[in-house]
Amino acid sequence: MITHEQSTELLDATMSVLEEIGDNSTPQSGTGIIDQWLVQLRPVDNATEITDLLEQVKTQLKSDQIKADELSGLLSTLSTKTTEFSTLMGSEGDIAPRLEALASSLRSLAGQLNHA
Repeated sequence: MITHEQSTELLDATMSVLEEIGDNSTPQSGTGIIDQWLVQLRPVDNATEITDLLEQVKTQLKSDQIKADELSGLLSTLSTKTTEFSTLMGSEGDIAPRLEALASSLRSLAGQLNHA
């Protein structure tokens, strides 16, 4: 099971990657952080939908021709699932608000792709 410290570090790293992608870095730079999430989330029973979405996003990012509309849809769905997952975290600690911030960033990136 992922510890609070590991979760916090991974969430911080993810937000940094999303900021870089938003600043015109290559989207493929996000695949490393996706791999880290997959390692942590695969053993978690209620994270199957999220891991499936992450695999699909990773496949899109590694493709020679990224389909912005498909990637936008995947990120939007991932944002929704992240928000749902955050509700399972309870009100203690800072993980739920961090997941909400992550969901917001994913939504924003999905919107940017829709208008690209």
